[in-house]
Amino acid sequence: MMLDIKELEVTGGRGGNGAISFRREKFVPMGGPDGGDGGVGGAVLVQAVRSRRTLAHLARTSRMSAEAGVAGRGSNRTGRNGKSRTIEVPPGTTVWELDDRGDRRLLADLVHDGERAVVVAGGAPGRGNTRFASPTLQDPLLAEAGEPGEERRLLLEVRLIADAAIVGAPNAGKSTLLSVVSRAQPKIADYPFTTLEPVLGVVERYDRAIVLLDVPGLIGGASEGRGLGLDFLRHTERSRLLIHLVDGLAENLAQEFSAVAAELAAHHGEASVPPAVVAVTKQDVPEAQERFAAQRAALAVAAGQEALAVSAATGQGVERLLDYVLELLPDEPSARESPRPTATMPVADAGPRRARVQPRVLRDGEAFVVHHRPAERIAALVDMENWRARLQFHQWLNRAGVLRALDAQGVDSGDTVRIGGLELEWQ
Repeated sequence: MMLDIKELEVTGGRGGNGAISFRREKFVPMGGPDGGDGGVGGAVLVQAVRSRRTLAHLARTSRMSAEAGVAGRGSNRTGRNGKSRTIEVPPGTTVWELDDRGDRRLLADLVHDGERAVVVAGGAPGRGNTRFASPTLQDPLLAEAGEPGEERRLLLEVRLIADAAIVGAPNAGKSTLLSVVSRAQPKIADYPFTTLEPVLGVVERYDRAIVLLDVPGLIGGASEGRGLGLDFLRHTERSRLLIHLVDGLAENLAQEFSAVAAELAAHHGEASVPPAVVAVTKQDVPEAQERFAAQRAALAVAAGQEALAVSAATGQGVERLLDYVLELLPDEPSARESPRPTATMPVADAGPRRARVQPRVLRDGEAFVVHHRPAERIAALVDMENWRARLQFHQWLNRAGVLRALDAQGVDSGDTVRIGGLELEWQ
């Protein structure tokens, strides 16, 4: 079974920690700080790749994470950036973000080969202690931890791209027609629902190549999810034209046409259904010929056009059908479908990394919890066993406004204060 829809948890790499280091050279006994910054965490991208036809290569993958940035080192050496990860998908893949309720938000629509989108950004790197040096603080013992990368739950949804989609009721002869006019080899049998996944085939005619898509048979209620209807209908959305086949042995040709047309209209919306060429199949069978002759006028009224008579078995009408398809398909894709330049679309919500934020202090039982990312990042690396590091951290908290926020909440000596993973007894 074709895998054309997939959920994935993706996480950007954590940024590398900044380093706390000082110059230690033979003739420089009072060397200054030289701790380098960490590396940026890797991102996760989704890229359309022509060689991919399905999402089968992701069948056993539920999570994907990019590489973390490397911590900074002494001598002002910046850590290496984390490697990004790329998820390869077929052209025509739509990338959605899923929230906790399962609601979707569109992130990217990757139509053309090479298009890609950054779906989660890597975490910002931590600054080394060199960044904290000042005329009044020449031996900083502070550095920042790297930020965690972004996280998202993705839904990847493939909508195959074709010049024309062959649609119709089950057993209308779609796969047989595709096998005759192209190099595709779909499964064919004389019972309904032989085709359980879309099949692409290429037809070369008059120095033109057109891509045909065999859409599995549609039944009443398909647009409401009956059977695999929604999975099948999705693949008609990017087609520029429909080849609507009507089973020549159906009791009522107009009724069979109308049933499938109604499902297409319900899925696309009446105004956005692609134009269609209508053909009645199995015209090598006398019974089918008689029914078409008797019901031709009624079918023309239902379809709004004269239907063609075709037989994939004998080739009757097939050449004429292909010529008609070529007439209706423009030589070049429309502006909406024309290839866009290969680009990286940053869709991750990466706000300003160094924007100044005001600290907030909330009560959690008997503890005072500080919500302030800059303070939390420094607290993650501060050496509370070193009294000079504790003093510098306290002075930094004062400059950042954290102490004022704690005072405003009534913190007192002996109270518990939590800053990130650090728990302090306030003095």
